[in-house]
Amino acid sequence: MSNEKIISAIKKAAQDAGVKLTLDPSTYESTLKSLNVDSLNAMSIIINTEKALKVRLPDEDLATLKTLGDLIHSFEKQVK
Repeated sequence: MSNEKIISAIKKAAQDAGVKLTLDPSTYESTLKSLNVDSLNAMSIIINTEKALKVRLPDEDLATLKTLGDLIHSFEKQVK
């Protein structure tokens, strides 16, 4: 699966959660908090992205997610 499909799924999940995310390389190092994504919205984005990609992120990955890039990388590991 391409990186573009992962990013598209995250963007759609964010929109469904009512969160506007700019998903481009300049924001990958931004923390979710700095992007105005609270913990409830983050979980909604993760769950909806998991459903869209038909994968499940391991709990240890969830515990360490800090940046948008961390989220993308975690999904990349699972879809390979």
